[in-house]
Amino acid sequence: MSPVVTEPTTGRTERPSLLPDHIQPEWNYEAEQAVLGGILAIPKLVDEIRAILLASDLYLPAHQRIFAAILALADQGHPIDPITVKDQLSSDPDVIAEGANYIWVLPQLSVPALHAPHHARVVKRLAQRRRMKTIGQNLIEDRLTSSEAQVMLATLSETEVAEGLPTITALDFCQQVPEEPDWILEGYLARGAITELDAKIKTGKTHFTTDLVRTVLAGEEFIGRRTLLTPVLYLTEERETTFRAALKRVGLDQTDGLHLVFRHQISLPWKAVGRAAIARAKYHGIGLVVIDTLSDWSGLEADMENDAGAALAAMRPLQEMAAAGLAVLVLRHERKSGGEVGDSARGSSAFGGAADILLSLKKDPAGGQDNRRILEAVGRLEGWAPKLVIEMTGGHYRSLGTSTQVETQRARDFLASALPTEPDRALGEEELLTQADGELTRSTLKRVMKDLLNDGSLKRAKGAGSASPRAYGFWLDAEARL
Repeated sequence: MSPVVTEPTTGRTERPSLLPDHIQPEWNYEAEQAVLGGILAIPKLVDEIRAILLASDLYLPAHQRIFAAILALADQGHPIDPITVKDQLSSDPDVIAEGANYIWVLPQLSVPALHAPHHARVVKRLAQRRRMKTIGQNLIEDRLTSSEAQVMLATLSETEVAEGLPTITALDFCQQVPEEPDWILEGYLARGAITELDAKIKTGKTHFTTDLVRTVLAGEEFIGRRTLLTPVLYLTEERETTFRAALKRVGLDQTDGLHLVFRHQISLPWKAVGRAAIARAKYHGIGLVVIDTLSDWSGLEADMENDAGAALAAMRPLQEMAAAGLAVLVLRHERKSGGEVGDSARGSSAFGGAADILLSLKKDPAGGQDNRRILEAVGRLEGWAPKLVIEMTGGHYRSLGTSTQVETQRARDFLASALPTEPDRALGEEELLTQADGELTRSTLKRVMKDLLNDGSLKRAKGAGSASPRAYGFWLDAEARL
């Protein structure tokens, strides 16, 4: 007969193992914690989880005691929370050995509470494996006959829980998940979401991003939107010299809230980098992770970017970051031909399909506006502006308004400078369009002129000024202020 062995556990009393030296018990400490923490956070889950697990399915004795106490409270119709559970176990040595505040720690784990039923199935499968190994060992050691082992294995198979789908009613889901996203940058970056920013090379996406990071680290507005103060993890493809200059341009060279990782210093595969980023974010309390750029960090060659499978594999670490409660901003290059937001980035559409908000940064097509950019957006979450005009002043970006607002103001400024205030010098519509020289569309000019006519700032009369007898001539009211 095999000797009884013990498995040392750091910080806990050693306990006898049911298995010999060469067979180590299979169990998952984090999954057991996630089950207990999920129930303490959302007590309604107890009914679903008790249909999956027995207290004996948990491996750690302290976890068995906590789960049993939770079931007892549920059976008695008492509230389930860290206070009531701790009161039940105040003198239990196994629970005490885990630490005075252990029960309070469980519901504060970063694993989403709604995932508890999934983790319960993991715990159940591992418990079944341990039992099967014990049956096999007892059979080998002649402590069970073949028929007895068959009966016990059959009983185990009857108690297995089908994997199934972890479901939740729409009512419970909407009660548990906040209606408003936890915005890092209002309308554009949210915890638990992936935002993709696409731009052509040398359009200024790194400058835009580092300026955004500056405002997040200070909790200041960016392009007219509120930010949430939080540390930031920035994964850059640049080398130290160029990135040092990029940080100085926006005033980030004197901050300790920005944590940097340089691509050329990392030899880990992309999947491992993603998990390391999550761990580092948890350690430092980071809320936003920036990946600049995805193609460089994921190692995707240009000819692989069109492969949907490769694209989804490259996005998976970002999805894990978002699932861990991080806001993720990933930068990608536009294709040479450009295109509409959501269709302009290089490679497969699977990239954009895996993101929650898509942004496109373009130069302002209006001439003479080198410091202006157009920020277009589309996505699953609400709050973004479809097309925002931003301008860099003093090295920092500010919002000029939506494209419609900017075009409207441009038209008003043009009319203020082009139109006279005397009827005999009035100008016709075609003459105004000629003077605009393609900077204003006919539709924009007509819309703004209609608004000015309605508020009395603009006057018109057929045949006035240079207009033909059948056409209107336009002039400004002498007291108009455009």
